[in-house]
Amino acid sequence: MKTEKWVNHALPFLLVSMVGIVLWLNSERQDESILVISCEDMVAGCVAQVGVRSVSLGTDVTIKPLKPFQVWVKAPGAKKVEARFTMAGMDMGFNIYTLRADSQGVFRTSATLPVCVTGRRDWAMTLEIDGTRLAVPFVTDL
Repeated sequence: MKTEKWVNHALPFLLVSMVGIVLWLNSERQDESILVISCEDMVAGCVAQVGVRSVSLGTDVTIKPLKPFQVWVKAPGAKKVEARFTMAGMDMGFNIYTLRADSQGVFRTSATLPVCVTGRRDWAMTLEIDGTRLAVPFVTDL
């Protein structure tokens, strides 16, 4: 009887703690360095020098909310590439995608962004390439 009472009181605390830990682990890590890349035309793509590696990135179409688009990254020798889409000061949910290399070694994924209820369209795509983070700010079309 006493054990059941303790479990009933501790269980909500444990659940809230676990959710907090998961959110903290998945949140943007502010203390890590991040290279911000300006990419005027995501469809044309852009190139950045990341250490000794030249990285090219872009999308197949102009990004619009609720419309699928493909992200591509050329990062010679990369093992793991992820893309995370965020909006500063706005919780837009978990928009994290793992890119997979095709037969030519180009990393690709299909993504879809939600609509912001406030009407904002300013996003940042954060690419993590083997632990190195690149931020690419962009604005979606209507």
